[in-house]
Amino acid sequence: MVTTDKKIVRTLVDLCVAHGVENVVLSPGSRNAPLSIAFNRESKMTCRVIVDERSAAFFALGLALSSNKPVVVVCTSGTALLNLAPAVAEAYYQKVPLIVVSADRPLEWIDQNDSQTIRQSGALSNFVKRSYQLPMNEDADALWYANRIINDALITAVSGRKAPVHINVPLSEPLCNTVDSADEQRVVRHVEPQSTTMVDESLLNRYASQFNSCQKVMILSGFMRDVEPLRELVRCYADIPSVSVVTEPISNVFSEKTLNSPELFFSYIINYEEPENFVPDLLITMGGAIVSKSAKIFLRNNPPKFHWHISEEEWTIDTFQCLTDRMDVDPFLFLTQLKTKTTSVESSYSDFCKNSYHAATAAQQLDLEEVEWSDLKAFSILLPQLQKNTALHLSNGLSVRTAQRLPLRSDLRLYSNRGTSGIDGATSTAVGFSCHYAGKTILITGDISFLYDSNGLWNNYLSGKFGVVVINNGGGSIFKRLKGPSSVPELNDYFVTPHHVDLQKMADLYGLKYFKATNQSSLTSVLSDFLSEQNSTSLLEILC
Repeated sequence: MVTTDKKIVRTLVDLCVAHGVENVVLSPGSRNAPLSIAFNRESKMTCRVIVDERSAAFFALGLALSSNKPVVVVCTSGTALLNLAPAVAEAYYQKVPLIVVSADRPLEWIDQNDSQTIRQSGALSNFVKRSYQLPMNEDADALWYANRIINDALITAVSGRKAPVHINVPLSEPLCNTVDSADEQRVVRHVEPQSTTMVDESLLNRYASQFNSCQKVMILSGFMRDVEPLRELVRCYADIPSVSVVTEPISNVFSEKTLNSPELFFSYIINYEEPENFVPDLLITMGGAIVSKSAKIFLRNNPPKFHWHISEEEWTIDTFQCLTDRMDVDPFLFLTQLKTKTTSVESSYSDFCKNSYHAATAAQQLDLEEVEWSDLKAFSILLPQLQKNTALHLSNGLSVRTAQRLPLRSDLRLYSNRGTSGIDGATSTAVGFSCHYAGKTILITGDISFLYDSNGLWNNYLSGKFGVVVINNGGGSIFKRLKGPSSVPELNDYFVTPHHVDLQKMADLYGLKYFKATNQSSLTSVLSDFLSEQNSTSLLEILC
């Protein structure tokens, strides 16, 4: 195969193939030319070009989420690497194994007032599992070292707690020379122990005893993926009289037996019930970040006696300031073991919580029937109409919070960049996801989030499988609902930041099929056509 003449680059590409990497997202540049040539000419790789590095990295994140495999993202030297940081941080907290590969200038030129000579080594160290600096010379020792650390990087990304890694590749000119090469690389294989016994019998008995002694147990789940077996297990726990299961929409473990709108539930019991009746003896949390602010307020102000957090983490997570047990194990495996030792406890806690949840749901339904046109009303019309097995992406800000307040169908799969909770890559992530996902991918985003990541539409990978719903309320309206910003005179100019962008013209610019809704009637009228569009990416602007 005719490819780059840089041996270390060939080593990197060959080992990526050997370790099962299939997808590469490249941003163009000159210093990364050897990487672009080598990855593009590898027949076992699918390469996609995204010009904007920030968007490219979020695109790679979405592709990794959809394919459930590591994805390589390649950039040139200089600030290009820094533009990857928001998505890399998001991937770190979502436990997504991005392989970040940055081209660099030779070491001796760093800080020498020449083009793109910033300090790249370790630049992402706070948001990657490990950083690697490849050698530039290509003698036998250097090639052995490069082979070893590239193997290590690719293993590290996918073992234990999955996370991004960063490989920095210094390259000297000439950059575009090629050779006919058929290198054979040494591949280091990694075998993780396959065991269903995470805790010893005596320890498991202690936890079971604690569980069985509690009349009020609450299971609360944050964002998760690949959860089908866990979803069924959670349904079984929801049948236990002493257990109430509360699930974030982006946890993807919700069902008809769980309380699926945590913000609705917790705000209701805070405002309308006697909160002390709902305080669990034992709180079991699992998964990633919790979106619901009311849940955090309630549990911090009313701490349970015991709090177990079950998740494979590298550090202690104490979101509710009452953690008693940190369990660095897979939730499905631990809860499966625990279930075999649970006994029936006489309790009305499950029914008690469900009754309040149903009351909150009924009250909100009455409000929705009477309330004027709003984002919540638009959501309530839109969500039930989504096709079965739609992958629903929610941007941060108002979108993910509004979804919190509404019951969701169990056939949907929900995603949101809640690792860092930024607004900076929702569109790019969803587009990347749609490239691999066979079904329909729908993004619901606010106008500011959409405009911020408009470069996410500047690529060649949009299709009819992807649709965007923009809730256009004239700026960052979430700030109008926050106590601090809403009370200061700078609210409009410095927080809400209204805009005058014509989204129909933007849709035309990117070749999107445009739909518009200004009230309940017009949304109902256009929704079917928007959701059924198959020939091109569609954009539905909902003015609220």
